Amino acid sequence: MTAGPIQPIIPSVQPFARAVVPPAAGPARSRGPLPLARLAQRPAGTLRFGLATIDTNGRVADSILFTTLGWKTGTRLDIRTCGGLILVTADEHGVFRFRSPGYVRIPVTARQCCRLLLGDRVLLAADPVNGLLVVHPPVVLEELVDGLLTTRLREATS
Repeated sequence: MTAGPIQPIIPSVQPFARAVVPPAAGPARSRGPLPLARLAQRPAGTLRFGLATIDTNGRVADSILFTTLGWKTGTRLDIRTCGGLILVTADEHGVFRFRSPGYVRIPVTARQCCRLLLGDRVLLAADPVNGLLVVHPPVVLEELVDGLLTTRLREATS
């Protein structure tokens, strides 16, 4: 065979023409994050707590809390951030899965959003009534403790 070199295909530098679509009549629609579900009222004392370390793969493990939530291997999960917290719920349409031997892998985008580093210790709060696991990063815990300490000290001195 004595074929010459293959000529490269170079796309045009002009952008594709787009059809102009007139705006829809009626109120303007804005896109924002999906709303969070309303939590059911839960009796006092039903939260369960644990401490975990973010391992080298971004996972947290606490089999007792996960059992309390009723999660089994393969349970689909929805993981999102809200106000510096990571919220994990069982969701049949969830992208993530609860893995054996009992850990949840926190996506890197959620860890970055909440300023979590590998090796950080986090407070896990399980709400079995609402089927919710809340991961509290150290930054949020510091804010909570600082606010509580300030309030309590102010009350004690007045």
